[in-house]
Amino acid sequence: MEPWIWEDDVNTAPVVWDLVNGCKKHDLPIGAVLLDSPWSTAYNNFIFDEVRYPDPRGMIDAWHKIGVRTVLWMTHMINTRQDKSDARGSEEDLYAAGKARGYFVNDGQVIRWWKGAGAMIDFTNPEAVAWWHRLMDRALALGIDGWKVDGAAEMFYRTGRKTSRGVIDPREYLDLYYRDIFHYGRRWKPDFVTMVRSVDIANSHSDQPHAPFDAAPLTWTGDQRHSWTGKGLDEAARSFFRALDLGYPIVSSDTGGYQTDPAHRKVMPRLLFLRWAQWNALTPFFLNGGHDEHRPWKFDPEFFKIFRRYMWLHHELVPFFYSQSVQASLREGKLMHAGPGSYEFLLGDALLVGVMMNEKPERDITFPDGTWLDYWDNRIEYCGGETRTVAVPEDCSPVFVKTGAIIPLNVENDAVGHGSAASRGWRTIDIYPGSTPTQAVIWDTAHFPPSLARDRTLVECAPGAKSVTIRLTGGPARDTILRVWLSGRRVEKRLTRARNVTVEIMREPSRAPGAAARRKS
Repeated sequence: MEPWIWEDDVNTAPVVWDLVNGCKKHDLPIGAVLLDSPWSTAYNNFIFDEVRYPDPRGMIDAWHKIGVRTVLWMTHMINTRQDKSDARGSEEDLYAAGKARGYFVNDGQVIRWWKGAGAMIDFTNPEAVAWWHRLMDRALALGIDGWKVDGAAEMFYRTGRKTSRGVIDPREYLDLYYRDIFHYGRRWKPDFVTMVRSVDIANSHSDQPHAPFDAAPLTWTGDQRHSWTGKGLDEAARSFFRALDLGYPIVSSDTGGYQTDPAHRKVMPRLLFLRWAQWNALTPFFLNGGHDEHRPWKFDPEFFKIFRRYMWLHHELVPFFYSQSVQASLREGKLMHAGPGSYEFLLGDALLVGVMMNEKPERDITFPDGTWLDYWDNRIEYCGGETRTVAVPEDCSPVFVKTGAIIPLNVENDAVGHGSAASRGWRTIDIYPGSTPTQAVIWDTAHFPPSLARDRTLVECAPGAKSVTIRLTGGPARDTILRVWLSGRRVEKRLTRARNVTVEIMREPSRAPGAAARRKS
């Protein structure tokens, strides 16, 4: 769930290393690099083009050593050997081999797609799937961590739809495609990820679902332009909220848009890029890349300062995103869902986010039930059920936290204001006591898949007339910083190796040093 970076103008190792090294040089968190097409010698032969990417295994290993994962683009199309598109091409004729063995739908019928002309794998044929897996093994064996599963299967409806099981529905073919790629990757790594399309109005002109929910760990909404309207942010937002309505667990989009907007001559509009980044940073999937300049350090210093703050905010929220995701998988709440107002969404029940849809420095926010605090200035309070016009300067997006919220963070510096370098290595828990008791489950991010006995910490907050009691039960023993918003002030408590701990914090500042922490037996 750390930020992903990529670009799609010059696909070579030096350019991608420039992205990785640029993030490290400018102190930006990065979790994964996406290599889009063409990275292979031919589409979906899964052999690295070593002219573009010399020593791919060494490159992937080097990124792993600095905590960066590798995700590769793919589809299910096998082109004829003559149709190279923008790949180098290969003497290996996979199309001829697959057609001779009956591994393609429609008896190997060649159709046009955006990377040339080829045939679709028949996922109803076990022998074809086994062959397909052996092809994917060429890249999987190098240690890659995920696929960007692009949406060519959506063209199945334009064919005769003939498979080894007879004519099938396009929905069935989509499900077979996305599920096969996801589950086969998980055989190689338990945390293998696929990035898939949820709703893609831009390309399909439809608001119907693409990947099935059970094979959609990370989704994005397609290929928008670098613009506010006219297939830009407006279209990304419509797709995003439609995907939330359908029930996709994690939805995002290409920050700033993927495609060049002819009106801007390959120059990303500054405020558009910033507002899009502020939106995506508050989703569990922060994806930044595409055509044209997406490197934030290439913009002005004030822009970079704000962009950096939001990249670090996303990084800090990873424990919260992860915990909410696990809880949602247990059918205990939702990770993301639409809010009551226009272009608003909620993360769990703790955070309310508004998407900035235009260049105005303000927007209306409709608040759900409860009491809400401005995330950037907790002294500003709003009541549930009301609609308020809020000022939104460019350095802050509309984000609000509900009283009673308990939010785990991973703080490593002072970029966001939740701590400092002294917080690194500690688990930070932001707590906003309300008028009634609340609780939250925090799942430790050190292991995957999570273990109920090992990784689950229950955090309870019980407000009283003169004090607030906070209890941590279960989970691993972790050095923990409690940041409690109480009576208009921020109180911090550091607990070493905290597990099964009760902390009482007085509502009024005490003359006695520190609040008591009592360890349960």
